[in-house]
Amino acid sequence: MSDFADMEALAGALLRRVDAGERSKILRVMARTLRSSQLARIARQQDPDGQPFAARKAQPSGRLRRGGTIKRKAMFRKLRNTSNLKAGSTDTEAWVGFSGRAARIARVHQEGLEDAPAKGAKPVRYARRVLLGDTEADRQVLLDILFAHVTD
Repeated sequence: MSDFADMEALAGALLRRVDAGERSKILRVMARTLRSSQLARIARQQDPDGQPFAARKAQPSGRLRRGGTIKRKAMFRKLRNTSNLKAGSTDTEAWVGFSGRAARIARVHQEGLEDAPAKGAKPVRYARRVLLGDTEADRQVLLDILFAHVTD
């Protein structure tokens, strides 16, 4: 985490040198770029450290719901929509996060919590699948964006 703190200190020093309008524009580009990298990583079904997501639990009975097709597809297909994964910024911060019902679902998987899969169903403990997180590549891309805007 110290690398991230160093990057944050450097970015803060550079961003303080530009006016609020330009800073807001830079942070908006950074947030959108980070959102697209998070969406791509979730589509690859990987944690930020590169490990694959934990597989779904095996079904106890022989026949799966809807003939088994729903269980063979990639997880978090609907969470990957940009309507669920929001990116935003002000002149002081940039953020990426889930919104609404998707935020609750993402939090359960992000932290490996217990939740009922359907209304009235017995609660189930979900495997920990880190949906949002930073990678070294993300940090480098964000620094490149910052340096490109500041040097122009």
